[in-house]
Amino acid sequence: MPSSCRECGSSNVVRDDLYSQTQWVCEDCGTVSEEGHLTTTLSEEAMSRSVPYYLSTEASKTPCRNLLAGFSRVRALCRILRLSSNMEAEAVSFFERAYNHPNFLRAALMKKEILGGCCILFVCRQGNWPIAMGTISYLLGTDSPSMGPVYQELTKSLNIKTTTQGITDLLESFCYEFKLRPEQVDEVLSETPQQLVDRTSALIEVAAEAWIVTGRHPLPLLMAAVYVAWQSLNPKARMKYTFSAFCQIGKAPEQAWRRSKDTVMKRLSELREVLCKLGRQLPWLRGNTVEPNTVATLVDDILKNHRVLLLRAVRNYEEQLQNEPLKTESTPSPGTTHDENDTDPPKVTDPDQVENAPDKETSDTELPPNHWGKRHLFLPPCVKNCKRQRVDEPQMEVTGDEDISDSEIESYIRSQAEINMYLRAQNELEEA
Repeated sequence: MPSSCRECGSSNVVRDDLYSQTQWVCEDCGTVSEEGHLTTTLSEEAMSRSVPYYLSTEASKTPCRNLLAGFSRVRALCRILRLSSNMEAEAVSFFERAYNHPNFLRAALMKKEILGGCCILFVCRQGNWPIAMGTISYLLGTDSPSMGPVYQELTKSLNIKTTTQGITDLLESFCYEFKLRPEQVDEVLSETPQQLVDRTSALIEVAAEAWIVTGRHPLPLLMAAVYVAWQSLNPKARMKYTFSAFCQIGKAPEQAWRRSKDTVMKRLSELREVLCKLGRQLPWLRGNTVEPNTVATLVDDILKNHRVLLLRAVRNYEEQLQNEPLKTESTPSPGTTHDENDTDPPKVTDPDQVENAPDKETSDTELPPNHWGKRHLFLPPCVKNCKRQRVDEPQMEVTGDEDISDSEIESYIRSQAEINMYLRAQNELEEA
């Protein structure tokens, strides 16, 4: 029992029993100086434990079944990716915070499962871990286009800022996933991971200068660059192996090529096309043709002199474009008319300009005749493969006051044969 009130200091404190709970109340100011305890279960009474009244009436909210399943799924993915315990705990707490957000509370189960993968991706990016979105989407059994909008919605809903990872951040860990060490494959096919990383990084640098990396998913481009780098390190023995054979030899991760094989082949053709354009500028070739299937033999020379070759290719292309109109105007063919788009490139004696003729399949057929992109040898993907703008069809406005032609009016009037047929059918129905 308290001796005095803690508010007014009065010693007039009396005991008051309210709902089987003892309280000591000051009669002068009405302050509850001390509150008694009560027990709620027989076990607590047997152990002589006293429970406060506010704890006896408290109801704790248990997490739902789907949230518990999401926790286990997030922990399993973190252990597959070999994340640390701190990162795993951060991903679980971040998933609980996102799961209880109003924007995701009534979402479908598949979207909530993707939400767990997005939380792991956010934690990995905050910790500078080289984990791509394609890797997590493959583990979830979905695709990157489905995971991307969920990740963007997550960042907007929770108002968080994420750090982006470039293709060079994923390069080293991606190359180390291939099983190409001398003790794993034959000596002719083996390659150390560090040599593969160095050659692939040089190819990625050339691809970035030619606008291939811009706006592209990193995994297909990395897969194509690793394949070209592996071939170029020993071209005589490895030129005969196809891309699928290389993936089987190196036991490449399936999420990097199995589902996106068509995209990888496109990036491979683009990378080889750039290497061919640079390889044609090598002075010791003396006008020999450079084909995409055999360009791997020239990769070593191209990478050593790629800056000089790049400047030379661009300069020769610009000079060729300047000489082309003069050549077509000075030598017209008699008796025939040529269209502006069907003119052949001018014949020049410089082998560099001959080999560096504009590629009709990649640029001229996809760009309008007077497009500014034709003045440049290397173009970004958004310019090279520009999307057609959607044109809305004009809607017909019908007001009811339009003029009706005589032929339309005559089509509404029954002919004499139709009248006789109608009368005959009506008589038959009346007789029946």
